[in-house]
Amino acid sequence: MKHTILLAAIAASTSLANAQSPIFAFDVRTNRFVSTDTADFVGNQTVISPLPTPSFAIDFDATATNLWIFQNPPAGTPPQYGTADITTGVFNTLGTVTGPATATGMTADPDGVTWWVSENVAATMNLWRGDITTGTFTLVGNSGGIGGIIIDIACDRNGNLFGHSITTDSFYSIDRMSGATTLIGPHGLAANFAQGMDFDWSSNILYATIYTGGGTGQFCSVDTTTGAVVQIQSTQPTNGEYEIAFQVPLPTSTGLGVSYCGPAVSNTSGGPAVLTAAGSNVAANNNVTLTAASMPANQFGFFLTSQMQGLVMNPGGSNGNLCLGGTIGRYVGAGQIMNSGAGGTFSLGLNLTQTPAGAVFVAITAGQTWNFQAWFRDIGPMGQPQSNFTDGRSILFQ
Repeated sequence: MKHTILLAAIAASTSLANAQSPIFAFDVRTNRFVSTDTADFVGNQTVISPLPTPSFAIDFDATATNLWIFQNPPAGTPPQYGTADITTGVFNTLGTVTGPATATGMTADPDGVTWWVSENVAATMNLWRGDITTGTFTLVGNSGGIGGIIIDIACDRNGNLFGHSITTDSFYSIDRMSGATTLIGPHGLAANFAQGMDFDWSSNILYATIYTGGGTGQFCSVDTTTGAVVQIQSTQPTNGEYEIAFQVPLPTSTGLGVSYCGPAVSNTSGGPAVLTAAGSNVAANNNVTLTAASMPANQFGFFLTSQMQGLVMNPGGSNGNLCLGGTIGRYVGAGQIMNSGAGGTFSLGLNLTQTPAGAVFVAITAGQTWNFQAWFRDIGPMGQPQSNFTDGRSILFQ
């Protein structure tokens, strides 16, 4: 069957797409504050000013309104916090940080309130949680030395934390509750000195400026399931060493969870299919209903799920794109393969205690993020049977 071929392709394929989103960067090697974007990180750089203040920890807030800075202070001096004027480069000092003495990285949480700071102490990362708008942070825990020097951290739009180690040249996931680090995988570059990374929340893709010393480095996208990188562009022509922050707000969500990987590829209904969710994100309530809409009429389809996001272009000859990675579950049990009917829509109430995960079923628990998508039959340009997908929807359960 067509969906069997499709799912074989899911297991064998991985692809990352480059968005064109604005980036602001501190070049800590040549003392420049620059703006650029993902379309051409090197060629589109515009110098705003010299660095407004020494810092290895910058990020925009969840609304992408202000660029916040955790200052790298002189020895024996408490760090300052504040904002950078992205048009003039002026550093607006707001006060003294309470908590960490230095910061290797800082990232905003999608909840719009929480901020995370990583601090290196003797090759052990301390993870701090707090509010950069007040400069007050509380120690969460530490990595126990696993991963060595975590040189930067970044938070995806689902609240998952990631770190980059220059000790092991690898990426790690970070436990929000304890600070513990878990190896994802190596990236294959010899990272040295300061490094930058940030999520583009419009696509939920992690980008990194991996500096390899002597003015050489790479602007990369990162596969957060394996740690592998796609080397998009060499930064050697700029002689730069970059800390980066994407000026991309958290996407507006409709209903339960957050849409991602959209809009989907248009289908024969005339537009992209859309996935929404309703109910509760409290796992114990067991109350989530998925709805796929704007599909072709009278076509069969079913829902897919995974704890990992991904991007596979046209798997198995599909017209659309698969937005899931890792272990993918299919809702293909009794009554779960559905027909879009005359209205081009179908819905499924989920049993969160019986969530498909490959060949087994698991219970969704608080603290887990699950991603969902619908696959459905479509018609090719010559009238031949093909398939397509909705956009993805990510739900962080409590």
